[in-house]
Amino acid sequence: MRFAVIFTILCSAFFHVPPVEGRDREAFVDGELPKYFMTDSLFTDETPVMGYKWWESFGDSILDSLVTLAVKNNPDVFTAIDNIIAARASLRTAQSAYYPNIGVSAGWSKSRGSRTLNSESVLAYADVMQEYLFAKVNASWEIDLFGKIITGVKSARYSYEADIETYNATILSLICDMATYYAELRTLQQQYIVAEKNIASQRAIMEITEVRYNTGLASQLDVAQAKSVYFSTHSSVPPLVSAIRQQINAITVLAGLFPPQLYDWLSAPEKLPDYARIIPVGTPALLLEQRPDIVAARNMILSAKAAVNKVRSNFAPTLSVNGSFGFASHNLNRLFNNKSITYDITPQLNWNIFQGAATFNALKSSKAEYDAAIRNYNALLQKGVQETDNAMAAYTGRVKQVVELKELVVQGEITLKLSLDLYKRGLTNFQNVLDAQRSLLEYQNSLVSAQGNALSSLISLYRATGGGWESYGYDN
Repeated sequence: MRFAVIFTILCSAFFHVPPVEGRDREAFVDGELPKYFMTDSLFTDETPVMGYKWWESFGDSILDSLVTLAVKNNPDVFTAIDNIIAARASLRTAQSAYYPNIGVSAGWSKSRGSRTLNSESVLAYADVMQEYLFAKVNASWEIDLFGKIITGVKSARYSYEADIETYNATILSLICDMATYYAELRTLQQQYIVAEKNIASQRAIMEITEVRYNTGLASQLDVAQAKSVYFSTHSSVPPLVSAIRQQINAITVLAGLFPPQLYDWLSAPEKLPDYARIIPVGTPALLLEQRPDIVAARNMILSAKAAVNKVRSNFAPTLSVNGSFGFASHNLNRLFNNKSITYDITPQLNWNIFQGAATFNALKSSKAEYDAAIRNYNALLQKGVQETDNAMAAYTGRVKQVVELKELVVQGEITLKLSLDLYKRGLTNFQNVLDAQRSLLEYQNSLVSAQGNALSSLISLYRATGGGWESYGYDN
């Protein structure tokens, strides 16, 4: 017994694996993380406010309602919740190994022994028939000397926390998708409004050419050209109407509903939400804490690390205690008598010496999964920095483009007005009017598209930096 205790202590010292708690948040980062993003006048490196619901800053109650519907009804959210429930159950299962297994048993036994197996001195007195009743409590408990149980619990806990962050990432992606779909819908509706306004303007100009033709002041060519521009613009309306309906259907499905349940509510054209603002983006290091997919990936590293430790503990022996306490008697009325008490306790040390290299290969596999988790974490981190920088560049470019296009639209309107005035007085040909009409339509559509793209770029920036910097706090 003394040898077993000494042997156990030596094995504990040899096979003990240091805990993974307290790791620095950048301990798994390969390479040097940039200290700052390349900002300009539209951004600051201030730390964003925690719990900031960025979509509410647009002041659009319809968008707010759509986000609420999506978070409440989208199937992806329920799938993420199911994954959390499963991970929590796995954690509880791992934690149950801390406690002994206790069970009860009761029954009746009848057996016959062989007299020929007994010695001659016993043979005459041996009762080869035995019949008795029994009732007992059985217990077994594995003592976690080498960290097998605690590392298994750690692995399950980190996996559980990773699933919670995956839930947060699902919510973030869902909100950003809904905001993007909504921005695209309002962009299409604004393009529809632009088309309708240009159709009305082109119809008026077409009527002017007809009057001038009837009075002999213009040729039939002017009328035909005016009609060609009018009908060309008119032909762009049906595809826009179709695209608007398809976009509403996409929003409806994202909200967890069936088309066309939201069509009447969303079909009325509305202006694009205001996108112009100064945005605090923080630093690349904040992505390690703010982006739920990166936080989930880091938790998966810790889970994989604990799994490696658990497999390593399989090289060590296991110490367990088995025991039972109960009663056994030939007669039922004497079953619970003091003289019928029976018990046993068996401390047991087991060491699996040879398994055909199964444990070595299991350790090799778990280490490979650990390395893969680190690589996935670094890939996500690089992707997060890239997405943030790309979104910042796109937003800056679109905002500047909008400023230029607004001036271009103003000049286009002036050009059309001046060319039409000159045409009415017979001082220029109709070609200048045609060019001004086509250009103005192109400028206005480009402006609407740039405004929609600027809004989408802003949404992408919120997505890249962690989307609102808010944990949705799954209620467990």
